[in-house]
Amino acid sequence: MPASSPDPASDPALAFRVERGGTPIGTHSLSFTQVDDALIVEIEIELAVTFGPLTLFRYEHRNREVWRDGKLVSLDTETDDDGRKYTVSARAGDDGLAVTSSAHGSFTAPADIIPTSYWNPATVTRTQLLDTQRGRIVDVAVTPIATREVAVDGATVTTREYEMTGDLKLRLLYSLENEWLNVAFMARGEEVDYTVERLDRALVQKVASR
Repeated sequence: MPASSPDPASDPALAFRVERGGTPIGTHSLSFTQVDDALIVEIEIELAVTFGPLTLFRYEHRNREVWRDGKLVSLDTETDDDGRKYTVSARAGDDGLAVTSSAHGSFTAPADIIPTSYWNPATVTRTQLLDTQRGRIVDVAVTPIATREVAVDGATVTTREYEMTGDLKLRLLYSLENEWLNVAFMARGEEVDYTVERLDRALVQKVASR
């Protein structure tokens, strides 16, 4: 089917530099393509912690989401977490979202559940999310903690910061126009933090309002 935007692999709408303890360790990119009445979201994460010529830790994640009328209709992910491999697939049905996970088997999730890909600003309104790596339902609580100004692509942007607790512990940052701008969390004793390197503001705002 013809798509209305460029090849997502070559032209991500949102791309982050990922740092751990202040040291760059990789990238996280998201692309959005409209095909008929479906929004297709492609996500790629490539991380590696090195010491000289040695790679101490590697993480790779591929995620393809299809949304229609503001609901997730399909999800397919593959993850290599330093040699531990996971797959998750999900399809919308009459009873909810049918999930098959290599780590947690098969189950039915609520039809309106949101995955842990964080680009969707409705994430901060939910108490349950679908873990895109291991394919499980996680229970969370999200609290707004601050409003602050940040620099994005040479512009000053007003943002809202949220703290997520429960099965996931992290901080999220969204602009007042609902653009996802940051996630930060602790991993192996050091903070992992995101910095925006590319942002198609018009496109990200459009998909966030769906």
